[in-house]
Amino acid sequence: MRAILFLTLALGQAVAPQAPFDPSRWTLPDGEARAMEYLGRPSLFLGDGVALLRDASFGDGTIEFDVALHGHAAFAGVAFRATSGEDYELIYLRTHRSRQWDALQYTPIFGGAEAWQLYSGRGYTSAAELPLNRWVHLKLVVAGYSARLYVDNATEPQLLVTDLKRPWARGQIGVWGRLGGAHFSNVVFTAADSSAPVRATPGAPAPGVLLDWELSPATDTSRAAPDALPPASVQWSAVRAEDSGLLNISQYRRSVRAPTGSRSRDLVFARHVFQESRASRARLVFAYSDAVHVFLNGTPLFAGESAFRSRDPGFLGIASLGPDTLYLDLKAGRNELVFAVTETFGGWGLAARLER
Repeated sequence: MRAILFLTLALGQAVAPQAPFDPSRWTLPDGEARAMEYLGRPSLFLGDGVALLRDASFGDGTIEFDVALHGHAAFAGVAFRATSGEDYELIYLRTHRSRQWDALQYTPIFGGAEAWQLYSGRGYTSAAELPLNRWVHLKLVVAGYSARLYVDNATEPQLLVTDLKRPWARGQIGVWGRLGGAHFSNVVFTAADSSAPVRATPGAPAPGVLLDWELSPATDTSRAAPDALPPASVQWSAVRAEDSGLLNISQYRRSVRAPTGSRSRDLVFARHVFQESRASRARLVFAYSDAVHVFLNGTPLFAGESAFRSRDPGFLGIASLGPDTLYLDLKAGRNELVFAVTETFGGWGLAARLER
């Protein structure tokens, strides 16, 4: 199936006159989207939010579109396999980061939460030149759990994602913008006749990576303090981290924090319970976003802050195993490790590895 959304194409190579954007076919964010003429063609300006095509059904296939970037610190991208306006796969451009390592970004969206601080580096971010103030063609090819993005008619993909994080599903496609976004035109998609693939069996996790966790219900820091353990009556839910050790909390918990301006943060307690045959000392390597308090057997051991720009103006708050380490005195028998993880934006998660 091939759908033409801003430009009507005749058979073969002939191109019909440009047609105006039809808002009735799209779900548009309030106040941040409008149809307008831009750089000589009809376009959709999208300043903040995601605009989804109502009648699209896309699992695998190709999405192509043109985008005009303005050069200020804004973001523009393509959403696919959307099961709601808050749940989709997203690949986007950082318009002000042209040629830099993070000009292109992949992140899954769970419950409206982006997770770029959790997914960074090879397979998630990449460099590309992002021309300004002209129409730039982008092509996204999606197959199974992989996606390839071609920028400005490149012959090789500038971003190759080999492990899309959301479950495979047919869903809507759309365009996405943040902080002033961009103009979009000539959106075209071709859906392949495919079904849910079997996810490739991963290799064995690295030794010591903690995979099995329990999560408390979500609350926020206006209702509960992150520097104290939750009450004994809390209801824990078992979850499993990715094989890398990363636990994306937004996959399991949605934001409940107080309205903007209250300075509250979302808060979840994550618990890992394990047995030791004898008393010993172990090295805990961990990562978190945005902030954490760590407890072992009821005793607080560590408090850290890693939010965007919390340490210096260029600090991104990327979560990665390695920079933070604790030495744990484990007792014989049952041990309980608890992370109180708070989040504002950019990625709500943790990862941990025990080295003995």
